[in-house]
Amino acid sequence: MYICEKVIFMIQRAQTIYLGLAFICMVLLLFFPIFSIDVKSLESGVTMSAVFGKDGVVGEGLTTGHFPLSNVFIGLALMTFTCILLFKKRPRQLLLTRLNLILHVLVVLGIYGFYYFGASFVQSGMSAMDGTAVEIAFSMELGFFFLIPTIAFIFLAIRGIKRDENLVNSLDRIR
Repeated sequence: MYICEKVIFMIQRAQTIYLGLAFICMVLLLFFPIFSIDVKSLESGVTMSAVFGKDGVVGEGLTTGHFPLSNVFIGLALMTFTCILLFKKRPRQLLLTRLNLILHVLVVLGIYGFYYFGASFVQSGMSAMDGTAVEIAFSMELGFFFLIPTIAFIFLAIRGIKRDENLVNSLDRIR
């Protein structure tokens, strides 16, 4: 009964809902690709496809190493879940949630930067390999749209934690 009351108290706070939604978005990034890359050789007409997701850039015929983004996504999801569990220690929860927001913003900026500016890097790398001109096309996948809501949810959670902290501080002043 006592544990049930704690869980109900934790869930009824708005920041717990926001952090839970951010956690769900991060877990969904493990299952959906972020964007796909299509490389077409202008001379031979051969098209290669690759997908950017939890395993990095993965495609047929690619011999480069893969950067496992799944470790980053799992780490951020666990950090978000830890923020949920710190509901009794609001100053520590606020600090960890702010750190979580900063890390999320850095990851999202890195991924979006690669999406918007990576075509030139891929094109220079492909033309340096075989000397032919290539056409690069990036297309968004479902995972691309799970990145931004995590930042919004974490930001709303920070506002909720601050609101609770201010309420507790005002009640301490009344006593």
